[in-house]
Amino acid sequence: MSAKLRKYGLRVLAAAFIYLFFRLTSNSADAALANDITVWPIILLFAIGVVLIVWEVCDHVILYFGNKNPHDLTEKRSLFKVFLFATLATFPLVAGFIYFEIYHLKVWLNCITNPGAEFVANIIQGFVVTWLVIAIEILKTYYRSMRAMELEQVRIQKELMRSQYETLKNQVNPHFLFNNFSVLAALIHKDADLASDFVTQLSKLYRYILDNTNTEMISLSKELEILDSYIFLLKIRHEESIVIEQDIDLDITKYVLPTLSMQMLIENAVKHNKFNKTKPLIIKIYNDADSSIVVQNENNPKEGFSSTTKIGLENIKSRYNLKSTEQVVVYQSDDYFKVKLPIFST
Repeated sequence: MSAKLRKYGLRVLAAAFIYLFFRLTSNSADAALANDITVWPIILLFAIGVVLIVWEVCDHVILYFGNKNPHDLTEKRSLFKVFLFATLATFPLVAGFIYFEIYHLKVWLNCITNPGAEFVANIIQGFVVTWLVIAIEILKTYYRSMRAMELEQVRIQKELMRSQYETLKNQVNPHFLFNNFSVLAALIHKDADLASDFVTQLSKLYRYILDNTNTEMISLSKELEILDSYIFLLKIRHEESIVIEQDIDLDITKYVLPTLSMQMLIENAVKHNKFNKTKPLIIKIYNDADSSIVVQNENNPKEGFSSTTKIGLENIKSRYNLKSTEQVVVYQSDDYFKVKLPIFST
């Protein structure tokens, strides 16, 4: 049995139960007339149809709010708003259906003698049932949303752990080591002092990575400090082929951001773009008016990388999703690629 068939089957049973409950507990003088074998099946089918329509309207109201912002359905204030809108959407329908039943259907079936009194009684019952249906659907939606959020948190946590591992693995992979050791070997014979500085910065970078593999957030000052080590290694290797401009006028000791996020963006820029001494890769690092850190590079993609998903960027987005509602913003044009990283006060 499909989920949709099961859902509507249960709703038909619920509607039938509601009708029978109110019919059996009714003290109306017309109850006996309405229970006639030639009458009550028609009224029962009408009641089931009304409940199904009201339920469907309620579903669409909840779906509308859920599509606008799914996370709102876990907040009590937003749930009350949904309850209010669902009430406003369904109550006029209920009143209209009850009016039709009392003044048209039952008159046609000749099973009513006092329409006014029964209309008042039925509309109160109808509103109670409608509120019950709305409350059931909102509770179901709330628990589904909470469960979905919990599963998403678990997924993001796993993604965070994977990204931390990938960051470490990417930095210590043989290709990265080979490139740096090749540079170091050349420097030893060419400039011993520069070779010593190179070893110092390389060891500093690896120490930072190893010490902060499980650290989710790091101070902006510390991130910029280790970024200088990474930039130093890049500049030694690529020389004038890479130009990195920094212009941050914030108090960098008062902010934090996800560990190694800036370094991963620069790594992406170097990996995905082609450059040389005559046409260097220019990377700019600065803060904008809303205190976000911006990493921007000229867009000159290598062949085969123009449509890449940039795993490093996706990892950064996942870590932000885990810690905050703030979003990483990406701008891309034919001329440049820019990423805005929100930062957080300590």
